Order: sequence, then structure tokens, then C-alpha cells
Amino acid sequence: MMYRVRFHLGAGPNFRKWQTTDLSTREVAYHDPEAVSLRLTGCRLRNRKATASKIHGGANKTVCAWIDCESVEVLPAVRPDGRELSYNPRVAPNWRDHLGNDIDGAGFDGIITSGRAAFALAG
Repeated sequence: MMYRVRFHLGAGPNFRKWQTTDLSTREVAYHDPEAVSLRLTGCRLRNRKATASKIHGGANKTVCAWIDCESVEVLPAVRPDGRELSYNPRVAPNWRDHLGNDIDGAGFDGIITSGRAAFALAG
């Protein structure tokens, strides 16, 4: 199975929740980042660079980045060890690692969320 995971910023009851979409069934679920963490395996960071660049230049936010992964496991909220991965097109129009490097398209064996943040797992 393949999943798409992103932070949902659309107005409504799921505002600022993690959104997971099962790409085979199109089933969508929302997860409160204060209550749970998501463990993702077989991950790749995705970004629509042109859209992100427009947002970086001042345009309204729209969906432009997500994580594709092979599996999603919902866990009680944790504070993981690992290197933080960040995405905010207002700050930079690409995924960034803990050093600020552009990591669009990078693959990771595992990522875990904590609150609104994502962390690359070692191994």
C-alpha cells in the first residue's frame, strides 16, 4: 500500500491535523498532532516547487508538499530522537533538514511525527 501524509491547513474541523490518504482506496483520516504521533516507513518527501515558490513570494497557501510512504502507524504522542525535517513555504520553498539544506525528493526508511514536526529516524 502507499499513503500520502500532509499537514491539513484547510478551514474546518480538521484544521492543523495530520491528514493521511490511502492511495489505493482513497480513504482519508485525520489525526490530532497533540494526541498522536505517526510512524511512517518507506518515505519520500514531495514538493511542487513552482507552487511553493509562489507561496514563498507571498501568494496564498495551497497544498504543495507531502510525504509519500509505504505504511502509517498511529501511536500515542512521543518526542522522538532524530533529525527534524521542516517544511514551510513562507520560510523556504522546499523541504529542509536540520541544517537548512534543500531535501526535496529525499527518501527515508522512517519518519515519525511529534506535534506539528516530523523527524527522520536513524537506521
